[in-house]
Amino acid sequence: MHIERDYRSLPLWLAREYLIEIGGNVEEGDCVRGADWSAYLHEGEFIAIGSLRVGTIHVEFVGDESAVNRVIVAFERKAMRAGG
Repeated sequence: MHIERDYRSLPLWLAREYLIEIGGNVEEGDCVRGADWSAYLHEGEFIAIGSLRVGTIHVEFVGDESAVNRVIVAFERKAMRAGG
């Protein structure tokens, strides 16, 4: 299974930490691997909202369907922010 998602206002380093907390290990570059799943992190472009610039990251989740679904749910729970 291969699922791609974009996240705003979440720094790459923090996304990496969340994936480690979920059970992954950092491999070369911005790849985090866990049991039956991998996540590839990429910095995206900044989005301008008036004078505010919001960063984005792009995450590719790859692996066993049930493992990927479990990781996405856990990751998004950690990444949830009040106000969006």
